[in-house]
Amino acid sequence: MSEKTWVLLVAGSQSWDNYRHQANVCCTYQLFKKQGIPDEQIVVMMYDNISENSNNPFPGSIRSVVDQTNVHKSVPHDYTGKKVNSKNFLAVLRGDDSAGGKIIRSGSNDNILIYMSGEGNNGNFKFPEDSLTAHQFTTTINTMSENKKYSKMAIFMDSDNSKSVFTGLYDNICVYAVASCDSNNQNKSVQNDTDRGIYLSDQFSAAWLTFISTADIKKATFSKLFNYIKSKGNSCPSAFGDQEISKLLIGDFLRVGGCSDCA
Repeated sequence: MSEKTWVLLVAGSQSWDNYRHQANVCCTYQLFKKQGIPDEQIVVMMYDNISENSNNPFPGSIRSVVDQTNVHKSVPHDYTGKKVNSKNFLAVLRGDDSAGGKIIRSGSNDNILIYMSGEGNNGNFKFPEDSLTAHQFTTTINTMSENKKYSKMAIFMDSDNSKSVFTGLYDNICVYAVASCDSNNQNKSVQNDTDRGIYLSDQFSAAWLTFISTADIKKATFSKLFNYIKSKGNSCPSAFGDQEISKLLIGDFLRVGGCSDCA
């Protein structure tokens, strides 16, 4: 049977002041695309109202925190506007056509990586239209494990109180999770862009994006990525779940040979 790795990217906000969340997702898309993940295996959910926002002095552009380039170009418009909600997110993740668009059609041999950037509070990740509760999130993943809908899963969530959104996740279901903040802490915005009057990223995501863009993923493990994030001043990230996955090389998990443009 074929083995694929699916990627689900989510920006949970829509305001200009939260520019960084959509910028984080666009930059992550570009990096995974560069590593060789095809568009048909990447699902992007973001409101997509930043690049052409009336506040944007550079129409059509979203700036990368990594190299200052425009990362909005060519990003798929899989779910935008009011379609960016918790119901569609869960449907996409479990492979339910009720989402009305591209979904993760994973099987027992496939890996899934989820990256989420946004706001949250205790037990919730906020979407523009509603909130994803810890119960909804973990019940979906627990059920996917029971139904053999994946081989391994890695989740990176960057939001306030993000660790609390994993409350109820079963042990021993081949899921490795990294939360930017524990249940009592909030995120920190970084890289103030005076031209735009916003922040380009968050402390956690800036480190995540820098590592993915510069490391040799054929030699770097998820554990090394987590330690790098902590070394960049992130005082409250948490890594939990299947620690055997943390020992995997990122390239092996993604099932790619590395950055095609790297020397």
